[in-house]
Amino acid sequence: MEDGNNRAVFTGDTLFIGGCGRFFEGNAKEMHKALNEVLAALPDDTKVYPGHEYTKSNVKFGVTISQDAAMKNLENFANSNKETQGKFTIGDEKKHNVFMRVADAEIQKKVGETDPIGTMTKLRELKNSM
Repeated sequence: MEDGNNRAVFTGDTLFIGGCGRFFEGNAKEMHKALNEVLAALPDDTKVYPGHEYTKSNVKFGVTISQDAAMKNLENFANSNKETQGKFTIGDEKKHNVFMRVADAEIQKKVGETDPIGTMTKLRELKNSM
Protein backbone atom coordinates (compact mmCIF):
# COMPACT_ATOMS: atom_id res chain seq x y z
CA MET A 1 0.00 0.00 0.00
CA GLU A 2 1.32 3.45 -0.86
CA ASP A 3 -0.03 6.85 0.08
CA GLY A 4 2.23 9.59 -1.20
CA ASN A 5 5.63 8.89 0.31
CA ASN A 6 4.23 6.58 3.00
CA ARG A 7 4.56 2.93 2.09
CA ALA A 8 3.34 -0.11 4.01
CA VAL A 9 3.16 -3.84 3.46
CA PHE A 10 0.88 -6.17 5.40
CA THR A 11 2.78 -9.45 5.47
CA GLY A 12 0.36 -11.73 7.28
CA ASP A 13 2.10 -14.99 8.22
CA THR A 14 4.97 -14.61 5.74
CA LEU A 15 7.31 -11.99 7.20
CA PHE A 16 7.50 -11.13 10.90
CA ILE A 17 9.80 -8.61 12.54
CA GLY A 18 13.04 -10.57 12.79
CA GLY A 19 11.50 -13.81 11.50
CA CYS A 20 9.20 -15.57 9.08
CA GLY A 21 6.28 -17.97 9.09
CA ARG A 22 6.46 -21.74 9.21
CA PHE A 23 6.42 -23.75 6.00
CA PHE A 24 3.03 -25.40 6.50
CA GLU A 25 1.97 -25.67 2.87
CA GLY A 26 5.06 -24.26 1.18
CA ASN A 27 8.75 -24.96 1.33
CA ALA A 28 12.07 -23.17 1.80
CA LYS A 29 12.39 -22.30 -1.88
CA GLU A 30 8.98 -20.60 -1.91
CA MET A 31 9.68 -18.72 1.34
CA HIS A 32 13.05 -17.60 -0.01
CA LYS A 33 11.32 -16.22 -3.10
CA ALA A 34 8.60 -14.49 -1.05
CA LEU A 35 11.07 -12.87 1.35
CA ASN A 36 14.20 -12.29 -0.67
CA GLU A 37 12.82 -11.63 -4.13
CA VAL A 38 9.28 -10.27 -3.74
CA LEU A 39 9.32 -8.41 -0.39
CA ALA A 40 13.01 -7.45 -0.61
CA ALA A 41 12.25 -5.70 -3.92
CA LEU A 42 9.96 -3.20 -2.16
CA PRO A 43 11.44 0.22 -1.35
CA ASP A 44 13.57 0.03 1.80
CA ASP A 45 11.39 2.62 3.57
CA THR A 46 8.26 0.42 3.32
CA LYS A 47 6.89 -0.13 6.84
CA VAL A 48 6.23 -3.76 7.76
CA TYR A 49 2.97 -4.82 9.45
CA PRO A 50 3.04 -8.57 10.19
CA GLY A 51 -0.01 -10.60 11.13
CA HIS A 52 1.37 -11.40 14.60
CA GLU A 53 3.69 -9.93 17.22
CA TYR A 54 6.46 -12.53 17.53
CA THR A 55 9.41 -10.14 17.73
CA LYS A 56 10.69 -11.18 21.15
CA SER A 57 10.78 -14.89 20.26
CA ASN A 58 12.29 -14.09 16.86
CA VAL A 59 15.04 -12.05 18.53
CA LYS A 60 15.70 -14.86 21.00
CA PHE A 61 16.36 -17.12 18.00
CA GLY A 62 18.10 -14.50 15.86
CA VAL A 63 20.83 -13.77 18.39
CA THR A 64 21.80 -17.45 18.34
CA ILE A 65 22.60 -17.02 14.64
CA SER A 66 23.95 -13.47 14.40
CA GLN A 67 25.25 -11.00 16.93
CA ASP A 68 25.94 -8.12 14.55
CA ALA A 69 24.98 -4.50 15.26
CA ALA A 70 21.63 -4.73 13.44
CA MET A 71 20.59 -7.76 15.50
CA LYS A 72 21.73 -6.09 18.72
CA ASN A 73 19.68 -2.98 17.84
CA LEU A 74 16.60 -5.13 17.25
CA GLU A 75 17.20 -6.98 20.50
CA ASN A 76 17.47 -3.71 22.44
CA PHE A 77 14.29 -2.36 20.83
CA ALA A 78 12.34 -5.57 21.48
CA ASN A 79 13.44 -5.64 25.11
CA SER A 80 12.35 -2.02 25.60
CA ASN A 81 9.01 -2.09 23.75
CA LYS A 82 5.92 -4.26 23.97
CA GLU A 83 4.92 -3.85 20.32
CA THR A 84 6.95 -3.46 17.16
CA GLN A 85 4.20 -3.21 14.53
CA GLY A 86 4.97 -0.42 12.06
CA LYS A 87 8.29 0.43 13.73
CA PHE A 88 10.50 -1.39 11.22
CA THR A 89 10.88 -1.28 7.47
CA ILE A 90 11.82 -3.67 4.69
CA GLY A 91 15.28 -2.09 4.80
CA ASP A 92 15.54 -2.90 8.51
CA GLU A 93 14.43 -6.49 7.92
CA LYS A 94 17.07 -6.96 5.23
CA LYS A 95 19.67 -5.97 7.84
CA HIS A 96 18.53 -7.86 10.95
CA ASN A 97 16.22 -10.68 9.86
CA VAL A 98 18.30 -13.83 9.44
CA PHE A 99 15.67 -15.29 7.08
CA MET A 100 16.28 -12.34 4.75
CA ARG A 101 20.05 -12.83 5.04
CA VAL A 102 20.25 -16.41 3.76
CA ALA A 103 22.80 -15.40 1.08
CA ASP A 104 25.06 -13.89 3.77
CA ALA A 105 28.24 -15.96 4.30
CA GLU A 106 28.07 -15.36 8.09
CA ILE A 107 24.58 -16.87 8.30
CA GLN A 108 25.41 -19.76 5.95
CA LYS A 109 28.53 -20.63 7.95
CA LYS A 110 26.64 -20.52 11.25
CA VAL A 111 24.11 -23.12 10.02
CA GLY A 112 26.59 -25.19 7.98
CA GLU A 113 25.07 -24.50 4.56
CA THR A 114 26.45 -22.96 1.38
CA ASP A 115 23.36 -21.86 -0.53
CA PRO A 116 20.32 -19.69 0.28
CA ILE A 117 17.69 -22.46 0.03
CA GLY A 118 19.65 -24.84 2.25
CA THR A 119 20.24 -22.00 4.69
CA MET A 120 16.51 -21.14 4.74
CA THR A 121 15.67 -24.79 5.39
CA LYS A 122 18.17 -25.10 8.23
CA LEU A 123 17.14 -21.79 9.84
CA ARG A 124 13.49 -22.86 9.87
CA GLU A 125 14.38 -26.26 11.34
CA LEU A 126 16.42 -24.60 14.08
CA LYS A 127 13.68 -22.05 14.85
CA ASN A 128 11.04 -24.80 14.94
CA SER A 129 13.07 -26.72 17.53
CA MET A 130 13.33 -23.76 19.95
